[in-house]
Formats: sequence, C-alpha cells, structure tokens
Amino acid sequence: MVASRILIIEDDISIAELQRDYLEIHSIEADIVTDGFEGMTRALKEEYDLVIIDLMLPSMNGFEICRRNRL
Repeated sequence: MVASRILIIEDDISIAELQRDYLEIHSIEADIVTDGFEGMTRALKEEYDLVIIDLMLPSMNGFEICRRNRL
C-alpha cells in the first residue's frame, strides 16, 4: 500500500515545498509544518500514513519528536 497522506516537518520552506510538489505529482497529499512542536502536535492529533521530520527544527528537534511519539 502506498502512503496517501504525509506530514512534512521542515523549517526550510523551499525544501518542504519541493518535497510536497514531488509527492503531489504522485497523487499523495502532503501537509507542511515548519515548527517542531507544532509538527509533533499535528502528527499526534491527525492521521498520517508517514511523517518526514527534519532534525534541526525550531522549538523541538527531530530526535525529540521521535522520542515523544514512540510512547
């Protein structure tokens, strides 16, 4: 099964938009969030098939997001 909804947590908007554009060409819906804490909150509240996380983010880094979501 191919992922149909992806969350991109990336503070560099040009990188995030490039990723989103590529996914949308392949009929995959992608949402962009530019802040670590907001991204973690959204990943927990909404249903995504995959989350792409940058490591260096404002307010919370990618490693911390992974640690908190593992529980």
